[in-house]
Amino acid sequence: MLEIFLDALMDALKMLPFLFATYVVIELVERKTGFVENGKFLSGKTAPLFGALAGSFPQCGVSVMAAKLFQKGLIGVGTLFAVFLSTSDEAFSILIASDRRMALIPLLAGKFVFAVAVGYLLNALFRQNKPAEEETPSYEHNDVCAHCHDHSVAEGEGKYSWIGKYILVPLFHAIQTFFYVFVVMWVFGIFFGEGGVVGESALEDFLAKSRYFTPFLSALVGLIPNCASSAVLTAAYIKGAISFGSLFAGLSVNAGVGMAVLFREQKKLGRNLLILLALYVLGVAAGVAVDAFALLL
Repeated sequence: MLEIFLDALMDALKMLPFLFATYVVIELVERKTGFVENGKFLSGKTAPLFGALAGSFPQCGVSVMAAKLFQKGLIGVGTLFAVFLSTSDEAFSILIASDRRMALIPLLAGKFVFAVAVGYLLNALFRQNKPAEEETPSYEHNDVCAHCHDHSVAEGEGKYSWIGKYILVPLFHAIQTFFYVFVVMWVFGIFFGEGGVVGESALEDFLAKSRYFTPFLSALVGLIPNCASSAVLTAAYIKGAISFGSLFAGLSVNAGVGMAVLFREQKKLGRNLLILLALYVLGVAAGVAVDAFALLL
């Protein structure tokens, strides 16, 4: 057990510097570009395209903003789905810090194409009547990212305020993600690692027999409105515990806390449940299709 613990700890520690560097870059982009602070790119005929593009980059507040704009009737349901389906949260930083970083290319490209196609189709089927009197609202960085990590350490101005914004916040986020990855690797090591309770061969047999079943479970995990769900799914993929199709399914339905924002509006419970069900069905279908395509290669 000690050896499994140390192996998982060392594997996760190797990723920590890359995680920190990635979150520094993300924080710089979020604060300097400002595109997440204004939802105008989610309006117009190109909304699904730019929504999917924004969701593909690990900006923590895009899905939150999209959910709020949808509640106000300022964007169509297709644009909302384009953002939700393309969002991957922690998958970007974890994969790029791992030895399976090349999986990012088909993951992001596949989710982007899928999100754009679904977005345009839904917007065509359900035309939106945008209120002419309302302007597209803008959001502060701390407002859209507050769900993901505490920004209180970055508050305030002064000569050294950059330390909180670009050092402490990324470090806290990196440590948080490191913890998720470590726990998943440790648990899977206990059960499926060399000398584990079940064994690696048993895991391989299970995956071979349940290739079309695991996307259903992964999508259920992906529906959990928290950064931890995408971290768990990605770490499980890195350890070989789930297939690429299952990862695709789980991350397609993983919209951060955007879905939780929708469900805060109790008067639209039926509509929100329908959106949740449709998102789950689309994610599972995509995951099964990806695994089926992989078998043909």
